[in-house]
Amino acid sequence: MKIKTFLKKLLSLGLCLLLTLTTLSGAALAVETFTTSDAGVAMIEELEGYRQMPYVGTNGKWYVGYGLECDPSDYPAGISTEEAERLLREHLIQDEAWVNGFLIQYGISVTQYQFDALVSLTYTLGTQWINPSYRLCAYLINGIGNYSEAQVVNAMATWCHSGGNEILENLVNRRLREAYLFLYGQYENDGPMRYCYIDYEPNGGTKDPSQDSRTIFYPIGSFYGALPVPTRAGYTFDGWYTADGVQLTGEEIAMGSLHVYARWSEGGGTAPVVPTTPPEQKPDYSTWVSPYGDVKEDNWYYTYVRELSYHGIVSGYPDGTFQPNRELTAGEALKLLLVAATKTDPGTAASGHWAGTYLALAENLGCVIPGEIVDLDAPIDRLSIAGIAAIAMGLQPVSGPTPFADVDNGYTLALYEAGIITGDTSGSQRFYNPGGSITRAEMCTIVSRIRGYQTPNDPAMSGYIEYGGKQIPLLQNVPTAPYNKDLFVRDGSRMYYNDPAYTTALGIDVSSHQKEIDWQKVADSGVEFAMIRLGYRGYGSEGTLNMDPYFQQNLIGAVGAGLKVGVYFYSQAITAMEAAEEAQFVLDALGGFPLTYPVVYDWETVSAEGARTKGLDNTTLTDCAITFCEMVAAAGYNTMIYYNLPVGYTHYQLDRLTAYDKWFAQYTSKNQPDMYYDYRIWQYTDSGSVPGIEGKVDMDLAFIPYY
Repeated sequence: MKIKTFLKKLLSLGLCLLLTLTTLSGAALAVETFTTSDAGVAMIEELEGYRQMPYVGTNGKWYVGYGLECDPSDYPAGISTEEAERLLREHLIQDEAWVNGFLIQYGISVTQYQFDALVSLTYTLGTQWINPSYRLCAYLINGIGNYSEAQVVNAMATWCHSGGNEILENLVNRRLREAYLFLYGQYENDGPMRYCYIDYEPNGGTKDPSQDSRTIFYPIGSFYGALPVPTRAGYTFDGWYTADGVQLTGEEIAMGSLHVYARWSEGGGTAPVVPTTPPEQKPDYSTWVSPYGDVKEDNWYYTYVRELSYHGIVSGYPDGTFQPNRELTAGEALKLLLVAATKTDPGTAASGHWAGTYLALAENLGCVIPGEIVDLDAPIDRLSIAGIAAIAMGLQPVSGPTPFADVDNGYTLALYEAGIITGDTSGSQRFYNPGGSITRAEMCTIVSRIRGYQTPNDPAMSGYIEYGGKQIPLLQNVPTAPYNKDLFVRDGSRMYYNDPAYTTALGIDVSSHQKEIDWQKVADSGVEFAMIRLGYRGYGSEGTLNMDPYFQQNLIGAVGAGLKVGVYFYSQAITAMEAAEEAQFVLDALGGFPLTYPVVYDWETVSAEGARTKGLDNTTLTDCAITFCEMVAAAGYNTMIYYNLPVGYTHYQLDRLTAYDKWFAQYTSKNQPDMYYDYRIWQYTDSGSVPGIEGKVDMDLAFIPYY
């Protein structure tokens, strides 16, 4: 930036500010003015990124350093970080004057960090936002305290588009960082991890009049609620749809950013949905009617047979049957497996056995040793099926404990881990029946899963965890879960973990919701420990502390029946001081009573309107957990923190909580936990059935129990 140009701008700004000051009231003149703090400058530098050599921006202008406009001839050898920061600070004088002038004009008082956030916004926008017709400006004038977190976030994050309607993800991240700095004073914050957006494309219509922007930001983990309703003359609005045809209803939980498109109908027809050439739609299998007399909707294999029949991969017999339990021949198995896994079909042989081409392909791929299969019309065993499928898919054999009681084979384990085969369970054991033949129905299941298989993300290799449509950076110093997910087997309400390296214990967690409990019946059923709710803080604005009305009798009953016992407190603390208050409440209630299992800090998100913890920042939440656990540990108790996937991945700062054990909650139909990081107890269901308890109850599996 030329010195003369800079001084000219500075002088002009000074005169403008002086003229503003001479026309203001005493109240406005009393407003404190600021300069950008060192932390604010550092944040702008981080968000802009440093470029040593001049470069051309998308607008055709030249920039250097931290996004500063320049004449490229001024920096033929580039610019140092020191010089770039000096120029940045000089440029910020202009932005500071604009922000200070606005604050003075309307008599608005802000904090240093709020000023820094507004300057960072101004650095990229200029004075565009300083217009009462825009939300942020209006909110500041009317009193920012009158607006919710989500309103403030949307008012700032709305400035995330390019010259048109294209959303720039780097601007989304920047605006959310600035919004969380403005709200909570955190220069290093996880605002981008706390909110996601929906971009509503009106698709020929006009956006809902109540919408200030076509892009709306939602707190992750919250329900979308009522969706905007656009208008279009002569058309009826039929709803919001993603590009792949999935309708958004508003009842979903916000987990990741979306682009949705308005769908319109006129005279019974539907207007094209943008994009005009959407991705291939998923087949509408609901229109398929089974042509087979022996394949009914209530058969376990129905959906697999339906899929493959729909695509012409399998067919039935002339008599109108499918014969799902008929043994598959080696030739039939080779064709189905190889075509699904390799996406190529050599076709049937012109001479000799029809499946000779598939056998030759299997031998060339190394799926079959030459001479191993001599009769293509004979049944093929299930162990051979595993080897052929795994090698054709490019899966490597896996070593380690096997989930199956009747086979220890690397390819079988590889297919199990890939979700291609599951076997059958009997009690606490899983079986594959490696020497048995495979039926047509079973092969349809395997082929369907191979067709849908995608290589899973390995966080240790990629450096991120995939969750909620986002890539969450891996925390290298947080221990990972050591458990082999393939070794979990569920039998009714009871979960088993078949790894001889671990001792486990079966438990339940209860509160007043279970009411009267016959603890002796619970103990006699095989339950070994109980986590009992001691109390809770209300999630309304008053946030009162309350004892669980059944705590005392549950504690006495469980201990009297011989169960190991721990307790948990349902927290809704919003400050570390409140967390300390909760810890003292727990310690007073226990009165030194000895426990075998931990005292647990149970903080959960609440979606109810007016919830006091809504918008609580991650740092404060983590501070609360640490405060609670440290006070409890100082009293001699084991401590633990409870969370589910969204709270663990997107709310807690887990790298600050490595000193404390974790209790993880996830209920999955596949009966496998997905949490990447370590935990000591898994709450695997909220609908277990245990003698002595009327109704459903949470059930838990503890690893390396506390005794």
